[in-house]
Amino acid sequence: MVIEKLQHHELFGLLTPKEVERLSGASGVVKLGKGERVYAHGAPASHLFVLLKGKVELRRPAKGGLSFLVDEVATEGVFGVSSLTGGERYLLNAECVEDSEVLKVDSQVLRRILDGNPAIGYAVQRRISQIFFKRYVDAMEKLLSIVLAVPVAPATASAVSGR
Repeated sequence: MVIEKLQHHELFGLLTPKEVERLSGASGVVKLGKGERVYAHGAPASHLFVLLKGKVELRRPAKGGLSFLVDEVATEGVFGVSSLTGGERYLLNAECVEDSEVLKVDSQVLRRILDGNPAIGYAVQRRISQIFFKRYVDAMEKLLSIVLAVPVAPATASAVSGR
């Protein structure tokens, strides 16, 4: 089952059958309930994840127990990518907002496979860059909508001149 999931996913579909078999030995399907965390902000970034079923929110913790929604992962979505980009720790919380199944992939094994096959490694890293960039643009759009929602008034002449 893990081999099939890897072979049919866009991120791993370019791997050779031997590489997929090697990666499947370092991967597994994990079932999680609503409210369970896949990983926590600051935890060692050791795995990459693919959402097979359910829904996962990626949140950046903030002061006072609050968090900022960065992204909602849809089926077949990839998350935990900091584990492949050299990050030692996860930058976000990943929490299931409904019962979910995730494919958990050992990043160290995947990195070794990608290092041994630079063309495929480039294609995978390119896709991961696209994921990061989309999350960045989405976050900037959310921030802009918040800023634009703050009521402002034009400055009066006396406020501008300091009188």
